[in-house]
Amino acid sequence: MTDTSVGLPALSQSADHEAITGPSGRARTRRRLSRTLSRARWAEYRKLLSIAMEQEYAVLSLESWLADPAATAGSPLLLLRHDVDQSPQSALRMAAIEAELGVLSTWYFRWRTADPKVVGAIHDAGHAVGLHYETLTREVLKRGLTAADAPPLIPAARELLHRELVAFQERHGPAQSACPHGDTRVPGVHNGVLLLGQDWSAYGLRWDANAAMRAHALDVWLTDRSIAEGRWKDGLDPLDLLVDRRSPILAVVHPNNWVSGLSLWLDRARQGARHSDSDAPLLSRV
Repeated sequence: MTDTSVGLPALSQSADHEAITGPSGRARTRRRLSRTLSRARWAEYRKLLSIAMEQEYAVLSLESWLADPAATAGSPLLLLRHDVDQSPQSALRMAAIEAELGVLSTWYFRWRTADPKVVGAIHDAGHAVGLHYETLTREVLKRGLTAADAPPLIPAARELLHRELVAFQERHGPAQSACPHGDTRVPGVHNGVLLLGQDWSAYGLRWDANAAMRAHALDVWLTDRSIAEGRWKDGLDPLDLLVDRRSPILAVVHPNNWVSGLSLWLDRARQGARHSDSDAPLLSRV
């Protein structure tokens, strides 16, 4: 969210927010049922990228653009960032579409979705990978605290995040950036505060994906949603943006928002059976 095959499969949006409900709870039931019965959107994603390329956009990984923002001067820009909040298998389907079109992107995995086979396949395909960290919100939730209790936890959370970043790279290889995960269970607590204003190199990074964007002017920050939530935040239509050649556009895309409802639930069941649905970090013992 914003704030098993080893290879990419052959080809043939973040945790869902619940609807605001009345006393009967019916709206919430409809929202959940709508997501569960929804179809996959892979053709829609392929169309999005294809139209961007037809409109002569430079479609870039967020990291590659941060490394050299002037490299594609003169071309409209579509920057791709993926937050793998749920369903790690859905990341492979999305990456396969990008491979078909010759596109690279930047992927951020939570501990619960950082399946070594999936992360390895994404990395081996040439994409950038990093940790979608949730250190502060996890500590607040674990201790049963609220946003008002969070500030004193920040120094210790920064130390813990440093250990998490080291552990992530030990397991999944080099990572140049990380990105904060937003958790709606603890409103008012923002993981990004941990690296905001910090020397990222002290954490083994070149960038924090959110904080680094403060130094750059974006035309549109485009965030996807599930079908049940209207496909795109704020009702934006990415195809209209592309036809109008708006630029730069940062597309924050969550693969789980594009998978079918059935596949999403099956993937959740597999994770639960493997006890891999925990947000706890896999830290080194040394």
